[in-house]
Amino acid sequence: MKAFPHRARALAAVATFALAGTLSGGAASAQTAKFSYPVARESTMGQTVDRFVELVNEKSGGAVKVRAFPAAQIGNEIDSISAAQGGIIEMAVTTTAGLAALVPEFNLFNLPFQFASYEQLDDVTRSPVSETILAKLEPANLKGLCFWDYGFRNITNNKRPVTKLEDVKGLRVRTIQNGVYIDSLAALGINPTPLPYPETFTALETGAIDGNEIANDVTRSTSFYEVQDYLTETKHFTTISVVYASKKFWDGLDEAQKGAVQEACAEASQYNRQIINDQAGETLQFLKDKGMQIDEISEANLEAFREAVQPVKDKVNGGLDPEIVSAFYKQLDASATAD
Repeated sequence: MKAFPHRARALAAVATFALAGTLSGGAASAQTAKFSYPVARESTMGQTVDRFVELVNEKSGGAVKVRAFPAAQIGNEIDSISAAQGGIIEMAVTTTAGLAALVPEFNLFNLPFQFASYEQLDDVTRSPVSETILAKLEPANLKGLCFWDYGFRNITNNKRPVTKLEDVKGLRVRTIQNGVYIDSLAALGINPTPLPYPETFTALETGAIDGNEIANDVTRSTSFYEVQDYLTETKHFTTISVVYASKKFWDGLDEAQKGAVQEACAEASQYNRQIINDQAGETLQFLKDKGMQIDEISEANLEAFREAVQPVKDKVNGGLDPEIVSAFYKQLDASATAD
């Protein structure tokens, strides 16, 4: 099993909450799950987690309880992976970028300009090849359940509007601590700055970095609009995330309980997509009203972005399981045709 250097921090965070009485009654029972996620409860991800909590309770007849901890209260994404591996927490949702250190094939979801639409994304993440990738978490003591997401990622910054490739050159942009993200942004001429999510607002506010690349919903829910002037709908990455359980917790459930949790995860995935779609336009208007300038990139200018990152995509694909890569792109092409 791979371990993360942040595990001690995760242990300390959970211990602090236990001592404060936040985690009721100390250690959770086999049918009770602490669920960690990194963003605000008001975000679309937070709303999805709340719906999942309801669904698990309904489908299990109350036999399984989930208690959610938003805003990285008990650890950021990397902390949560380590804590779930050790059975310290029972469940979490983490981006594929964060999980790629355990399963490199998750980088297939992280490659830039990989998905043309949410319909294509949903079709691929609910396909057999994606189930195969989820199953690769099991040797790391994690049970992959399903995929949720935050929406397409876009570039925000304080320096200038971005409408062509030249406009991003030299921008210091916060990104996820993932090699594919870092290499892709560097290929565009950006100065990628990997930072844990909870540190981002302060870095933007103090001018330590110029910008961010993240879903519009997160720009809104975390008030990044207070420290960012420009937003461009580049849609360069999709923030796909995996809902997973600690193997220790999962193995303690009976088959009916496992089925209830799995069904709740899949149903919450549909809810996740619905609220992202329903709130997209209103979120953009909200950000405009808060003073952000919203720009788009023409199809002709976007082609220069795609060409710049193609070597990164080729390199990543060449380092993964060839059978999974082949099945993934067959599904991707079939989904694009269906779309």
